[in-house]
Amino acid sequence: MNNKPDAIVFFDLDGTLLTSDVTVAKSTIEAINILHKNNIMPVIATGRTICEVQHIMKQAKIDSIVAMNGQSVFYQGEHIFSNNIDISVIDKVMAYSKTKTNIPLSFYSDKIMRISELSDPAIKFYQYLKQSVPPVDQDIYRNEPIQMLLLLCEEGEEQYIKLFPELSFIRNTPYCVDVFNHGGSKAFGIKKLLENKKFSDVPTYAFGDGLNDIEMFELVDHPIAMGNCVEQLKKLAEFITDDNNNDGIAKGLNKFGLI
Repeated sequence: MNNKPDAIVFFDLDGTLLTSDVTVAKSTIEAINILHKNNIMPVIATGRTICEVQHIMKQAKIDSIVAMNGQSVFYQGEHIFSNNIDISVIDKVMAYSKTKTNIPLSFYSDKIMRISELSDPAIKFYQYLKQSVPPVDQDIYRNEPIQMLLLLCEEGEEQYIKLFPELSFIRNTPYCVDVFNHGGSKAFGIKKLLENKKFSDVPTYAFGDGLNDIEMFELVDHPIAMGNCVEQLKKLAEFITDDNNNDGIAKGLNKFGLI
């Protein structure tokens, strides 16, 4: 690929680039191969951290990622941005969780995933992702920069939203809420990438299905919703493709003449 791509396509992961069995469809892999040949850059834009999706990136042949809802950005393997949560803020969230809600936490960075305690909510969430439960280390944030927390719960985030205005809270699955610095989003991370690489004039496309894709859809030139997306995204989409289990990525890319 040339130094400057002719277009950039941002792909959400769960419910979008990944099928329901958490794999990348053959049609998607073939489509991404054609994108590379056409000098079009595929970039993952996800709520997940890079350390948990490296196997997916390798399978899909994608080496750029806007991770943790824009809190960390890598372009062709180069780390160009991180947005760390202040230790004092995590201290307050930890204290509130322990004394008021009993909601366990996960800690995410570019390098590690840890949980505050081994609990039923943690087991349920990581089973949902088809992942192993991370190790327990409730003090990890004192030793490693943390870009995102997870509230491991099926409800109860409203009280956190009121108490911690310095943070953003987005429910990304039925079993967790993503937590990061206020103002952060996939769009925030995408802006950092485009600014850093001087790609402001490059046409941008995005595929997504969830609530954490809203800001991304509002930013890019061509937002493309999966057939399985939430209703809020349908209103923002330029085009609604098929769902993630029926070649939605390949069909959407073909619709826009990218492959």
